[in-house]
Amino acid sequence: MNGRGNVTTGILIGVGISAGAYYLYMRNKDKVDGFLSSQGINIPESGEKDYAKMTHEELVSAKEHIEDLIAEIEQNMKEEKKTGQKKKE
Repeated sequence: MNGRGNVTTGILIGVGISAGAYYLYMRNKDKVDGFLSSQGINIPESGEKDYAKMTHEELVSAKEHIEDLIAEIEQNMKEEKKTGQKKKE
């Protein structure tokens, strides 16, 4: 039974450290992201993208990705009409 207690303690310590690190990151997000980008590591933004600041290649890539998603959704809709069932995603 002692092994289970050690595992539980380890999990709780890991969750606590992860929560603390996340809190510190979010508190200093701009500084950390700036440091990482100066080291060549780009952290993708989770919010809305500023398309006006994107390069031509990034815009074309985003356009192609969106067109692929639209084609996939349209294909799923056609298949749903044929079978009469909604496909799981």
